[in-house]
Amino acid sequence: MFPSKRGPRWRPTEASAARPPDQPAPSPAPDAPPPPKPSEWAARHCNFLPDPKQAAILDCADPRVILLTARQVGKSTIAALRALYLAVHQARSLIFMVAPIETQAGEILEKLKEFAAELGFPLRGDGNNPRSLRLPNGSRIVARSAVARSVRGFSKASLIIIDEAAFVNAAAYRALSPILAVSKGHLWALSTPYGHNNLFAEIWHDHQADWTRFEIRATDCPRLTPEFLASERRLHGELSYAQEYDCRFISHGLQLLTREQVTAALIDQAPAPVLGLWEKTERYYGLDLGKRQDHTALIVLELTWQHGAKDPVTQRTAMHPCLTVRYAPRLPLDTELVSIPGFVRAATQRFDGECGRPKVPQTLLVDATGNGHAIIELLRRERHGLRLLPVCISTGRTAKHLKDSYLSIPRTDLLTRLKLVFERGQIKMERRAPGMEILERELLHFETTGHQSEHDDLVMALGLAIWQATADHPSLLGMPESPGPVPQSRLI
Repeated sequence: MFPSKRGPRWRPTEASAARPPDQPAPSPAPDAPPPPKPSEWAARHCNFLPDPKQAAILDCADPRVILLTARQVGKSTIAALRALYLAVHQARSLIFMVAPIETQAGEILEKLKEFAAELGFPLRGDGNNPRSLRLPNGSRIVARSAVARSVRGFSKASLIIIDEAAFVNAAAYRALSPILAVSKGHLWALSTPYGHNNLFAEIWHDHQADWTRFEIRATDCPRLTPEFLASERRLHGELSYAQEYDCRFISHGLQLLTREQVTAALIDQAPAPVLGLWEKTERYYGLDLGKRQDHTALIVLELTWQHGAKDPVTQRTAMHPCLTVRYAPRLPLDTELVSIPGFVRAATQRFDGECGRPKVPQTLLVDATGNGHAIIELLRRERHGLRLLPVCISTGRTAKHLKDSYLSIPRTDLLTRLKLVFERGQIKMERRAPGMEILERELLHFETTGHQSEHDDLVMALGLAIWQATADHPSLLGMPESPGPVPQSRLI
């Protein structure tokens, strides 16, 4: 708490103190004054004088609030005061506090109990939950761990506070939301950042979501001195300081791409090639075949060229390639395999003769790892006019040709090339193209270990298309263009 002048204590009346817990509080008189704002009530009765930013958070009445803070800026105290204010002024309410482990949620409850003792309330549990508090007006505050099976069974909560929300998995959020359905209660998520691969980070960055956002950095808190912050920066380094004290979402090395790299690739419309360079346009298709719990996903990647600067010596105009994701569809789960050739055909027809452009060379890479050979044979019977390259993704170090026109591509090489084109800004994604929202989500969550909570079908399909594009045009990776050996292929 910030130091403040002590104000008059708020005491429960004899009637409210003696009222049985199961008896609702009497309705206020019609001419009764409205209750004070939470910030005013906290300053007057709990000896807590909030600064302007804390007052804005306490007084926020919006149903969904997300609070991004540095360490040790008092977010738990703010949450405890808001919960106690609601419990005092709304009889028989249920306030639910959750955190990754129960002791963390219990810390907010302990702060709330300190304020409750200041107000003269008896500190007794609800008789059912070990970490709980029941007020004389029947309101209950319960602290639990953020485990889905631990929070099921509760209902009609007036307020749910999720502390250290960046460390809470999505299953717990799904279990908590229904508790607010009937009561139309409020949900507060507060945390320091913890990488990008969690629901808290998604909510914070999704500005279309109906959440009210507050941010408190270490420099906003007068209790954290510049000397202490400078010492922390020297001790733990810039990245740790940025995440713990500057509210920055830092990737932990598990994710393939950062949010900034994915966001920078989004564009509203695919670039149109210069008239004289239309004939150099190429299209690459990456097809990742679904298994029992995975989707069959297709990526349409278009390579176009743009004029660059003119060399003053040779007087040649440089040409720069750029990749654009134009289409990213997926088939529903349990789709019959025989429908996949038609799925590919529909994608190729979508771009044939687009805007009067001439027909362009097209290459299809198919992940034939596992049981994909039957699909390869079905695709070979089709007459799509595509260069078909079946691919076996391996754990080796180098790509090589196999029998029957198959390619063996190391998974590390596949992902490295994908990462490089994003880092170099050589790829764009058409924001409004079908499937782009799902692709963006998969890219944000994708981990090199493959243990992410999201599907990776579109990411792997994109990796296949990028691999062949960079093999045909090494300048995408910053290397000189060279024709190289023509891979064995077969028209389908």
